[in-house]
Amino acid sequence: MNRILEFLQKPFPLEESKAQLFKIITAISMFVIVFLYLFKPFGLHTLEPKLLLYCVGFGLVSWVASLVYEFGVVPILKIKNEASAFTFGRWVLYFCGAMLFISLANFIFIRLVYFGDIQWSLYPYMIRAVFAIGLFPVVLMGALALLKQEQKYSKIAAEVNQGQTSRQALETSADNVICEIPVGQIRYIEAMQNYVKIGHLSEDAQMSEKVVRETLKNIMELANHNLVRCHRSYLVNRDKVLSAAGNAQGLLLTLSDCEKEIPVSRSFVSVFRQ
Repeated sequence: MNRILEFLQKPFPLEESKAQLFKIITAISMFVIVFLYLFKPFGLHTLEPKLLLYCVGFGLVSWVASLVYEFGVVPILKIKNEASAFTFGRWVLYFCGAMLFISLANFIFIRLVYFGDIQWSLYPYMIRAVFAIGLFPVVLMGALALLKQEQKYSKIAAEVNQGQTSRQALETSADNVICEIPVGQIRYIEAMQNYVKIGHLSEDAQMSEKVVRETLKNIMELANHNLVRCHRSYLVNRDKVLSAAGNAQGLLLTLSDCEKEIPVSRSFVSVFRQ
């Protein structure tokens, strides 16, 4: 039981772009069409000779319902707002919500198109059908994808740690200054809408944070090669990286004299493998 709870608490990777999410939703909808047409579960054979047409209808309704859920319901409920808090358990609940939304849309579709009325007492049967088809295989694939990503980024973290050890001897003095702070004292810079938060060592060698009205883009134009982008919201002083750890969401960097771990999103991992 403890192992199950630990697995549910593992970080789960979010989609890195809306385009990727759109492709996933489209692929799932195509799977719905093919699965229903080939296996004809729950009495779908009675829809002959228009079975293919109805299967395409189920797929399209699932596609639209998934888009509405993802780009409407999910942002309102703030399900994916904080990537670091998005665990495998939260992903399972998120997916169950998606299946409830899809089952409702398909129930309304089939009742209105095929039967001409809506009998809400039959809706639980649709919920059971959708969960019976989708829950186990998708959760299993999600778990396997999580383990694969964990293994991948753990291996990359080991490579980064090995490479970082050899970089220490090449550490530069970083004479330039960002927002009146020498780059050599900066550990990370975090975006905060129209502001940035600069984590740096103060004159008494204590970690401190300074908030200034600036953007990461402008900071990068001023910075030298020491400050590199590792996330859409973070720059990090590469020369101050002590070690890296990997999970399914990417890498987490530990910096010298800094308790805060800095995330490296998947699209920026290659920067640290060079």
